[in-house]
Amino acid sequence: MKNANYHALGFILLLILSLIAVFYRPVNLGLDLKGGISMVIEPDFAYAIKLEYERLERNIYKKLKEKNFKILDITPYENRIEIEYLEKDELQAIEKLIKESFEGVELERVQEGILVVRFSEQFIDRFRRDLLEQTIEVLRNRIDELGVAQPVITKLGGSRILVELPGYLDIERAKRVIGSTASLELRLVVDSSTDKRELEKKLTKDTEILPSKEGGEWFLLDKIPVVSGADLKTAYQSVDEYGQPAVSFELKSEAASKFGDFTQKNVGKRLAIVLDRKVVSAPVIRSRISSRGQITGLFTREEVRDLALILRTGSLPVSIKFLQEKVIGPSLGRDAIEQGIKAGILGFILLVIIVVVRYKVAGVSATVSILMNGLLLWAGLALLGATLTLPGIAGIILNMGIAVDSNVLIFERVKEELRLGNSLRKAIELGYRKTWSAVWDTHVTLLVAALILFQFGSGPVKGFATTLAVGTLASFISNVYYAKVFLDLLSKRRMLKI
Repeated sequence: MKNANYHALGFILLLILSLIAVFYRPVNLGLDLKGGISMVIEPDFAYAIKLEYERLERNIYKKLKEKNFKILDITPYENRIEIEYLEKDELQAIEKLIKESFEGVELERVQEGILVVRFSEQFIDRFRRDLLEQTIEVLRNRIDELGVAQPVITKLGGSRILVELPGYLDIERAKRVIGSTASLELRLVVDSSTDKRELEKKLTKDTEILPSKEGGEWFLLDKIPVVSGADLKTAYQSVDEYGQPAVSFELKSEAASKFGDFTQKNVGKRLAIVLDRKVVSAPVIRSRISSRGQITGLFTREEVRDLALILRTGSLPVSIKFLQEKVIGPSLGRDAIEQGIKAGILGFILLVIIVVVRYKVAGVSATVSILMNGLLLWAGLALLGATLTLPGIAGIILNMGIAVDSNVLIFERVKEELRLGNSLRKAIELGYRKTWSAVWDTHVTLLVAALILFQFGSGPVKGFATTLAVGTLASFISNVYYAKVFLDLLSKRRMLKI
């Protein structure tokens, strides 16, 4: 009797906790049920590697100059750097310096006077993986700022990213916020002109020409920025001196000190605010500026809101390409939910009729176990913060089938023991004991399969695996453990018929 009380108390507590989880932590619906946006994105790896070669070229040039090597020129290309040296006797020392100073580089003597530097395959592979992870992290921060509940942001293969935004239908704004590189730089203006060819005559290795945001003016700028997006502490919406929408920003303490010294030395010169390689404004430095600044231009309020959001969440390491995009309307998911509910109710009613007719009072006990299984499954999904998708619903249906199968297997064995002349209590014990290995193997096999699918699958496959794993555990608790408790309780009260 004492054990029966413990079982009853445990059952009641489990039901109460499950109901609390269901009502206070509702399960999120996936893209196929709620509607939303799905996009496949790929970072521009080729351009990123080209930029990495340019960065390496500047660092190599600085190192070689510090050691006073006689270098004619260093030229970066998309897949290599060529160093033109003057003294053959210095070649070995140059190679040693580069190898000791920079990781992941390979050197090749292609011809007299030219040394080629390339990144190794291992470095390129690691660089691509890191770039993909950085891109995912920035995208996740931006999408969180959009307020999308339970977005999916995951790797698709080795070079692409799948983004799903359930319940969000403004694809133009999503693309603008997600796809903007938001590479903010503050650079010193060397010269400006409406004629690009005039500036090309003054172009040097340390400068480059960029257009204005409107496209009517060109600027000759220092290549190396004084401040970049990584130096930002925060960014927010504001208005300029004329009451027009603008974005104000604050710099981190170290960058603020550096920027203050720079502006103090360059009072009277122009400072370009470069956003995504376009000059949005180029004001004259009137006095020392340290921790605060403002980006002005012909912005709308919506553009200012999105730009502040993008700058707060950080710039993408490189531009991205949208390979695939689609908007799924909510009506498709609503129809699927309605039809699924109708089919589920009809199927459950037919199941109850068949089980009760076949197993009488034990069939009623099995129905209670199956309902408990469904409640535990839903509560488990809610507590995990899982997102329910159509494949997830398929996992739930499969789980219900397993629950029924377990009960049928046990009941048939109990009936067989009764036919052999055993008492009802003994038949229940023997029935469970002789079917235990089969029931245990079934549940463990399903759990292992679900874990493998979750580990190596993605998107819908993971949804299916999650519901299958949670459902398998719920089935074991309700349809194996508590099903026996119910049968024992009914048999003690002489109410069990099977």
